[in-house]
Amino acid sequence: MTQRYGALSNFFLKVSDLALVVCSLALTIVFRYSPTHHNVGFAFDYLSERIKVSNALLGVALLITWHLAFAVQGLYLSHRFASQRKELKEVAQAIVFCSGVLLVAAQTGHWPTINVVTVLIFAFVSFSFIAGMRLLLRLNLRRLRKHGHNVKALLIVGGGSRSRTFAERIKRRLDLGYKLVGYVDSDPNFAHEPVAGAPWLGTVDDLPSIMSREVIDEATIALPIKSHYSQIEFAIGVLEEQGITTHLLSDLFPQKLARSHTGELDGVPIVSLHSVPPFSWQTEAKRLFDVLVGTALLLLLLPLLVAVAVAIKLDSAGPVFFVQDRFGLNKRRFRILKFRTMRADAEARMQELEHLNEKSGPIFKIKNDPRITRIGRWLRKTSIDELPQLINVLFGEMSIVGPRPLSVRDALRMELAWQKRRFSVKPGVTCLWQVSGRSNLSFEQWMELDLEYIDHWSLKLDASILLRTIPAIMSARGAS
Repeated sequence: MTQRYGALSNFFLKVSDLALVVCSLALTIVFRYSPTHHNVGFAFDYLSERIKVSNALLGVALLITWHLAFAVQGLYLSHRFASQRKELKEVAQAIVFCSGVLLVAAQTGHWPTINVVTVLIFAFVSFSFIAGMRLLLRLNLRRLRKHGHNVKALLIVGGGSRSRTFAERIKRRLDLGYKLVGYVDSDPNFAHEPVAGAPWLGTVDDLPSIMSREVIDEATIALPIKSHYSQIEFAIGVLEEQGITTHLLSDLFPQKLARSHTGELDGVPIVSLHSVPPFSWQTEAKRLFDVLVGTALLLLLLPLLVAVAVAIKLDSAGPVFFVQDRFGLNKRRFRILKFRTMRADAEARMQELEHLNEKSGPIFKIKNDPRITRIGRWLRKTSIDELPQLINVLFGEMSIVGPRPLSVRDALRMELAWQKRRFSVKPGVTCLWQVSGRSNLSFEQWMELDLEYIDHWSLKLDASILLRTIPAIMSARGAS
């Protein structure tokens, strides 16, 4: 039953993908050119035109190439474990390739109706149609699987905690379409004890005989890799020999924060662990936002920046800008720019003022620091002294929102390893710490807020911090 449903589903996908791509192209041409004709009449006129043999052959080659583009992206493989986002990404990549091939074919066949604008509209329409069809099919398959159709028999190798956690998930997610046949484990402690209702079928050594009498579509290996390496190797060999799709759980280590992603390095399969936001359209959107907003703010605030520079020069002797080495992404050093708020000899006088430090941890803070100038005190309260860091943002050394960059002195004095994870993302001009109390918070609270930002980062969180930054600056809450 599963094989029949799978074959029918796959055939339907292949036919519908090609049909929708062709329909998308036809609709695009009608949409672009029918206003100069008589709409419906245009379609008939267009279709009744004499087709050259060379163009017919080119059209067939185009259809074959389009089909291969979808197949190469893996769109006809099982997507039971794949997320909806991953499938839509595959569709988008296939459409981009199809659009490029269409443009090349149009140039080769001298098709006047196919140009760059036509191809862009075609790409949008075809993605909308195919993505919509895929979403509807996914919903329908989930409905069928919940009613016992298109169900695959799944065997679990292992009976420990990982096996039980995985089995419980499979049991809850009926829409995935898996029926637990049972599990195998050589440990006598697990013998005859069900896993999520699935029976114990025997030991790992019994796999060949179990597979000869049971219908098994797929298998999942959930044995601890350190203590059961030889058993895992044996199980994979037996399953591979009989062509059974095998899943190896990638939670090989008890990581609490990192998310695992499978990949390939020069042909070698690898599992990567990421405890920071991975590269995605959101990270790219964040960088684009940094460049656009950073440029706009620098141009908009240019008169203010010039006025502040003049005020600093009139207030005290020394340079306009304070330039200092800071630790950025992955502890790479960069030169941060700030308006100078202290006397020119402030760095040299730090050692003699160390005993006045009012903060615990590696940071140095004095509420009434004698080195701060008159204009500097106002600049700090309004955070205007931070504005030159927009130049660091444009250079890619910082972001608009992110953990504040620590000086080399403070960073080298950090002793707790968990706090150093803040260096895994770009530092920012504003952050959770600045909108949650600023200097009123302890160093430990500051670090906890930075890690909270990293663990829960999203574009929505960035927008929230930016909106909270303005009232925090206006009220000068916690500034020093």
